[in-house]
Amino acid sequence: MYAVFPLVQLCVGVLLGAYVTGTPTTALFDTAAATDLPRWLLFASWSVFTAGTLLAFAIPRRFFWPLLALVYLTVAIQSAATELIGEISGTFAAAVALAATATLASRGPERPPRLLLVLPGFFTLTVGSLGMRGLTTLAGGHVVDGFTDLLELVLVVTAIAVGLVLGATLVPERRSGSEPGP
Repeated sequence: MYAVFPLVQLCVGVLLGAYVTGTPTTALFDTAAATDLPRWLLFASWSVFTAGTLLAFAIPRRFFWPLLALVYLTVAIQSAATELIGEISGTFAAAVALAATATLASRGPERPPRLLLVLPGFFTLTVGSLGMRGLTTLAGGHVVDGFTDLLELVLVVTAIAVGLVLGATLVPERRSGSEPGP
């Protein structure tokens, strides 16, 4: 429920901004923007994103490189799989790979905890803008497109959640000091 309130606040803010400026609500319809940033800049931006995650969650700096590697892995798998099998399935595949790799990478006493390893990769998969886009598209009078975006939001969030759970179950965590039973 907490996530719904900021989403509604953002939508109301956009509508108030449109009202104050006299912008018609039909201008809120989603349009595709041209990609004009060079690839190297997009690639470098993930390192800035990872550094921001370290600061936002007070993660020790020594974990920067493993976290960045997982972010790049997640983005690469999501991009490749999305091209091959679609957005929902691509997000699911990236979530499975992220969870499984994070579990493997967290093994050992000097390694970062699994939750820290999953965190930045998880944020690369989340799609908070889909909810906002769906609500503003609805407010712009495009009901079918608005509900399509909101349905896609639900599907992507479900794909992330199920993918993270599946990835975590594929690679069981090792507990230190525990021996298998008879």
